[in-house]
Amino acid sequence: MCDRKTGIPEKLSRAQWLFHQHHFRKHLVNGAISDPTRGQGRVLAILKMQPEISAKDLSYLLGIRSSSLNELLGKMEKKGYITRSQSNDDKRVVIVRLTEKGKNEEQKEGCSCDILNCLTDSEQKAFEEYLDRIIDNLEAQLGEDSDIFDWVTEARERFGENFDRMFSMRRGARHLRGCRHGGMDRGAKYCR
Repeated sequence: MCDRKTGIPEKLSRAQWLFHQHHFRKHLVNGAISDPTRGQGRVLAILKMQPEISAKDLSYLLGIRSSSLNELLGKMEKKGYITRSQSNDDKRVVIVRLTEKGKNEEQKEGCSCDILNCLTDSEQKAFEEYLDRIIDNLEAQLGEDSDIFDWVTEARERFGENFDRMFSMRRGARHLRGCRHGGMDRGAKYCR
């Protein structure tokens, strides 16, 4: 049993590395702007949900520094996907707007579900349940960050009904339990 426990994390690590390689290959084939899970594609995906947003709010939603966002926005502006302008209300605020070209740009589905085709539906369900248990165990060991609940409540009020989809694009973020059922309470945990 000890050998199996040692081998499983190694296999999970190998699977994670291969998953990233698979995802990267799809990204290379489809292009930077077409991938809604990375870089410019993430920005475009959020702007398709909310075609006008402040750069500060976009940075907040994506979980990236404003300098990194400005680099992405500069590339997107040169390609004609977005425009940036000062807010009429506050000249310090930069508003990012989606152009017609940006609205019409096709994005590929970010899902890499095809890697699970080697499993039957029942095996996929069991695998998902195992992953849920592992995630719950890790969260219990690491503890909960109570500040996340205040942050999510504030962000939901700020960004409205599209918040959960936009938040899922945040690097490393996951939806929160209760988000699909409306509302979120302090006792809720992350959901998959």
